[in-house]
Amino acid sequence: MIRAVFFDAGGTLLRTAEPVGRTYARLAHHYGWQPSAEALESGFRGAWKKRTSEGMGTDGTLGKEGWKKILRSSVEADGLPPGFPFEDYFEEVYEHFARPDAWREFPESEKVLTGLKKQGIRVGILSNWDPRLRRVLAGFDWVNQLDAVVISEEVGVEKPEEEIFRKAEQAGAWAAHECALIGDDPLSDRAGAERAGWKWALVERPQRGLWEALASLGL
Repeated sequence: MIRAVFFDAGGTLLRTAEPVGRTYARLAHHYGWQPSAEALESGFRGAWKKRTSEGMGTDGTLGKEGWKKILRSSVEADGLPPGFPFEDYFEEVYEHFARPDAWREFPESEKVLTGLKKQGIRVGILSNWDPRLRRVLAGFDWVNQLDAVVISEEVGVEKPEEEIFRKAEQAGAWAAHECALIGDDPLSDRAGAERAGWKWALVERPQRGLWEALASLGL
């Protein structure tokens, strides 16, 4: 029987308020550069895919230094100008994504969480993120529904590594077979959950959202 359902954050419960490339381009205007939002979006997707496939690298968990590498790779896709004040730009971008208004919840997020709690099922977040996530979550009413928030940079290990799943179990003294993860990434979420002995379900929007993921778990 499932006693606890954990959710990935970005792409599962939350999405960016605007495409990442558009944000990167808009903030670059503050420093006198007007890059293509489309080129930066493509650069970001390539950098993110590379980081996800490689997993933890020399930057360890995806903290501030990891995001700096991703941002640099993203903006270099449109020819970063010589002398561009990248460090100042990075700090502004990094702080921007710590703000709740940089994010939007998916339409069903709150109803799914409250529905599970009404069934007596505990809910939590298990995310490859950094402590900024706590500031983001504070901007959403349903944060008070969460029984546990496990963030990779805070515990020193990322999905799909088994250890981070063990950390989540410890948050509520749950056994592996009592836990499920709903996420959006086949590698970090599905493979990680399988490795840890958890049940799992993936969202694949727009075709498959949280309700469909829950149904596949029998919830």
